[in-house]
This record gives sequence, structure tokens and C-alpha cells, in this order.
Amino acid sequence: MIAMKKASLVNGWLFLVVIFSGLLSLLYPVGHFFVTEPAAWEQFRKGELVRKLERHVDEQFVLREPSISFWADASFLLFHAGRPGVLVGEKDWLFTREEYYFDRRSEQVLAKNLDELALAVCALETMGKQVLLIPVPAKRRIYAQWSDRSVSTGMDSLYQQITSALSASRIPWLDTLPLMQRAASEDAVFMRTDTHWSPYGAEVVAAGVASTLALAPTQRYQTRQVAVEPYEGDLLRYLPTSRGLGPEREELLLRYETSALGQAQDAAALLGDDMPPVALVGTSYSAMDEWHFPGFLKQQLGEDVLVYALEAEGPFAAMREFITDPAARDERVKYVLWEVPERALIQSMEPIVEGERHACMAHDSDHAAELAGVGGSGR
Repeated sequence: MIAMKKASLVNGWLFLVVIFSGLLSLLYPVGHFFVTEPAAWEQFRKGELVRKLERHVDEQFVLREPSISFWADASFLLFHAGRPGVLVGEKDWLFTREEYYFDRRSEQVLAKNLDELALAVCALETMGKQVLLIPVPAKRRIYAQWSDRSVSTGMDSLYQQITSALSASRIPWLDTLPLMQRAASEDAVFMRTDTHWSPYGAEVVAAGVASTLALAPTQRYQTRQVAVEPYEGDLLRYLPTSRGLGPEREELLLRYETSALGQAQDAAALLGDDMPPVALVGTSYSAMDEWHFPGFLKQQLGEDVLVYALEAEGPFAAMREFITDPAARDERVKYVLWEVPERALIQSMEPIVEGERHACMAHDSDHAAELAGVGGSGR
């Protein structure tokens, strides 16, 4: 009985030590802020103080990082899980939660987004552009063997729903799924700890685009590897475990550079008024230098490429930017490649086309029928 009382007393004191240590470690950054921050009371009066104080405490709180790591370690060890947003697979593969969950709202959003996509393509065709949709399949779809989680029927058939809708609207599209599935047996087409494709995956899709468009090249480009770097994917932000615990954090990323060989010296090029015939519209799959998708397209197509791609804003925002740009009305820009991740089409996005909706809804018009065959159906 006495031993138990002593144990309880020790536990009580340990608890108090932990609480007061945490309190002292929190008081230090608060006190430091008021000592070092000029005009603190003036900021308090204007309502700006709390936000700055929160940021300062986050930066200075000595137990912040250890606490985050502790809970991440516990979650990984006990449940093989990370924060909401990531799903932990086998062999250190990570997947985004967006690739797994499909509900009634997803179905409604998908229908709306497919309508918006068709309207945008029609608007581009009205401007005389030849459009090729490039759907990017979910990472889970390529590497299902490293994920033991089941998905709903709606999510499992999402790629097929999208491509069937494109065909029904007579929108040319490239079937990237079999291309990436075949290439995955040679090398990784997605980054292990990231939501995006790898440079190899981007290169494979670029070759598929070139094969589909079959343009007569006007310029030679050379792509060469310039570096090999350690890379930590964006999904690791949701799994901040301690070093040595959890998935291997670094993977190798090959960096590339594409340059023109024997620059064309026609009058337009000399005057700086040359306009590439191809525009690439897309998301971070196209925008990020790490994946080098525009560079691979240049080499494969034998043409320079205008890039209208935005990170973290979705495919519709980039298309809105392109449609309102003078290049969309420049007759020298003949081809529009639109990269659209499969998972993006079940997320709410702002409309693209405002105005010419009624004209663009007539997909069975002679004009739409004439343009619908450009690039093939992708099947």
C-alpha cells in the first residue's frame, strides 16, 4: 500500500513537472514577443496583435516540433496512419485521400464539371482551336498493389465515366491510363511520396500526345538530364514522423533541361514576334519544373509550347486564364492541350465560360461536328 502511494505521488509530481514545463515553454515566446515587438499595444488596439502573436508563438514554441512528431509517430505506429489528407500504403507509398472517397455530392460535382469542361472546349473550337484533353489517372489506379484500401464503385469507375463523357461530347482525348500502366513496369510513373507524376510519367504522356497529334516538327529540341536530387513529396506534410520512423522520406528526382537545336531564324523569330502553335493548359502536373512536362512536349512535338498552368488552383482556373488571354484569339495558336487530373473533376470549381453558353450547348451543330474528330477519341 505504501509503495502504491509513493508511485502515485511520483506520478503526480511528474505530471506537474510536465504541465509547468509546457507552461514555461509557452510563456517564453509570449514574453519575448512583447519585449521585442514595437508598438504592441497599438497593434492590439487595431486587432492585429493576436495574429502576429500566434505566428510568433508557433515559431518560438520549443515543444511545438517535438509534440507534432510525437503524435505523428504514435498515429503511425498504432494505426499505420497520418493526418487527414494522406493514406499510407505499403512499401513506403503514400496516396492522397482525394483518390478514394466518392459520395453523392461527388457525383453531382462531376456532372457539373463535365458540363463546364464541354462548354470550354466548345468555346475554344469556336475560336478555331483544335483541343486534346489529357486526363491524368489517379495514382492509386496505377499502383493499386501498394494500397490495401477498397474504393466505392463510383470512384473505381471515375476515369471511365470521365472519358465516356468526353467521347459522348465528341471531345478528342488521349487515353493516358494504358500508357502509364505499361510504363510503370519499366520505372515509376508517379512519385512515391507525392501526388504528382514523375518526370518519367510526364515523358511517357508527352510521347502519347505527340503520337496522337502527329504534327510536322518545325524545330529540333534536345532534352538532357542535368541533376539528380533528393526529393520529399507533398504528402509527407501530412506525415511529420521522426527521422527513421515511417516511410523513407527522400526519393531521387531526375532533373531535366530542354533546349532548341539550331534556332529558327525566320523574320518572326528575329523580330521577337514568333507565336508557338501549341498551348498547354493545366495544373501543377504541367506547371512544376520538377516534372518537366512542357520540355518533354517540346522535344516530342518538335514545336515550342505556350504554358498556361497553375499550381494548386485546378484545371478550370488555368483555362479561364487562357481563354481571356489574347493568345486564345491568335490564329497562330492552333492546338490546345488541356491536362486535367481525374481527381480534380470531383472537386468544386468556378465556371470557366461566361456568356456564350447557349451557342456552345449545341454540340450537334455542323461546326462542332467538324471539329470533334481532331486528334481522335483516344480509344
